[in-house]
Amino acid sequence: MMLERYQRHNLIDWFSQDTLTRTKAAVIGAGAVGNEVIKNLAILGVGEIHVFDFDTIEEHNLTRSVMFRTEHVGRSKALVAAEQASLMDCNISVVGTHGDFWDHLKLLELQTYDVLFCCVDNFEARIRCNTLCYLTRVDFVNTGIDSRFAVAEVFPFSRVSSGCFECNIPPSVYSGISERYSCGHLRKLTFIEKKVPTTIITSTIAASIAVSAGLRLGALDAEPAARRLYVDTIGGSLTNTLLTQASDCPCCGQYGNNLALVAARPDIEALPTEWDPDATVTTSEPILVSYRIGGHETLIFDRASRFDSDFPATVAEDPGDVELEVRDQFTLSELASRFKGRAMPCKYAVVTSGEKTVVFEFTERQS
Repeated sequence: MMLERYQRHNLIDWFSQDTLTRTKAAVIGAGAVGNEVIKNLAILGVGEIHVFDFDTIEEHNLTRSVMFRTEHVGRSKALVAAEQASLMDCNISVVGTHGDFWDHLKLLELQTYDVLFCCVDNFEARIRCNTLCYLTRVDFVNTGIDSRFAVAEVFPFSRVSSGCFECNIPPSVYSGISERYSCGHLRKLTFIEKKVPTTIITSTIAASIAVSAGLRLGALDAEPAARRLYVDTIGGSLTNTLLTQASDCPCCGQYGNNLALVAARPDIEALPTEWDPDATVTTSEPILVSYRIGGHETLIFDRASRFDSDFPATVAEDPGDVELEVRDQFTLSELASRFKGRAMPCKYAVVTSGEKTVVFEFTERQS
């Protein structure tokens, strides 16, 4: 029965159903493009698909999401998409996770994947997807759409050390991200993100190109390179651009190519004591270290994302009296002395000493 299902695929001389059956893919975002990517992967017979999304289905999603129905409104996008994709082919495994991929997808787990498809609608999540894939050397496919244009960007990290996503974005992207946060790096309660109108046309085209390129369908793999495929769905043009590496990239320029990834307890005492005490520790996200009022300091040492811009008003009558310390870099000796007995409040930390760089993934998350 399985052979009969894929018999037309097996007639294609450059198509390997066996390879697809062994492929493990992650899809971040189960909205418009994510629906189409998941559908394509399922119908092609990709063996294992993992879907991550923290959002729920709204009625306006129904015009752009092939797997969502009216009766699904209010339910988890990831779980419904996984259910519907599972019905398309009983030979594959589709797992949905309702939640933020940053909290649920571990680096050591991601290493077992072949490709990650990023189908989100904001640059902050795209940058995080890029970083996770770069650290684990997993192929990364980014997508983007509006009402007319569709783009798919492919970064073959498993095969070549070329440019990454952050190498090829303008400074204005970081300016846009900073608008979400106050000058103290805390979330703005009043921030309203602008929504980009799209149609099923652009999401379908972006997803088709992304899946084809991400699975390397028909590719000779002679010279793998990072590239951007940009389609004008009205004018009918497609531009294929090679993406280069930037020496000052915040991602690959910081981490380099010789990385080791290890699991560790979040206890600060679990970090290497035999290393140079001045070794740099870069956390995966900004940390609210402490706040000061006058000459008195109160240690917090928790993820800055857990606090919003109203936090100063909760600790002082005059928020202007509150001085926040938010950082993402420390030294090993500082952590051991200043924060002894505490746990690292982040997903992972990158410890660099000389030419040695190790990524410590903390296997227990703080509640």
